[in-house]
Amino acid sequence: MTTPITVWGVGTTRTLRVHWMLHELGIEYGTRRIESRTGETRTDEFTRLNPKQKIPTLVHETSEGKLVLSESYAILKYLRGIGEMPFDDYQQSTAGKAAYDEWVSFILMELDATSLYVVRRHKDLPDIYGEAPAAVTSCLAYFEKMLNSVLPKLSADKPIWGSTFSELDILMTVALDWADVVGAEVADPARAYQNPMHERPAYRAAMKHNFRDLKIQMRP
Repeated sequence: MTTPITVWGVGTTRTLRVHWMLHELGIEYGTRRIESRTGETRTDEFTRLNPKQKIPTLVHETSEGKLVLSESYAILKYLRGIGEMPFDDYQQSTAGKAAYDEWVSFILMELDATSLYVVRRHKDLPDIYGEAPAAVTSCLAYFEKMLNSVLPKLSADKPIWGSTFSELDILMTVALDWADVVGAEVADPARAYQNPMHERPAYRAAMKHNFRDLKIQMRP
């Protein structure tokens, strides 16, 4: 039986985000196990689906047609909308929604794009993006500064937004995981938040699914 949801992509932190959410929601789905930098994202078939040639890409076949999404955060938010993950009263309030937007912007821009992704490009992939040791050093320091600014909001016994697990916990945990990979310093309060997330069955299942049998090993 063909499942209506298919995820294209494995082997990266961004694909991990999507596989984790699907496991949290208990949604059955199929996986096309293509990877970055193997040439698989440049095939005619995938380029027709996603001209950006980036993974992950989600395809959902519905009665109204085929939905294609190609940004991991957009995919997480969509899946939360169609799945069964509750919202608490704070998360549904005006203040809660504003806090949500603040967290999204902070994690995706300050921790990920401005910091960790620059390190990824110029430390791990210099043949593609060029060597830039000064940029790597400054971005690691910036990541640590930004992470330290939110340490009072991180707790070992609750999610970062309201009282209910959300896609924000996926974004934050995966950012902390990637910080470990690139050698950034993760302070104890952030580690205390991260460790219980690692114990979630959905996280463990997604890690195993996302990083097994890779052509290019993306994660130590």
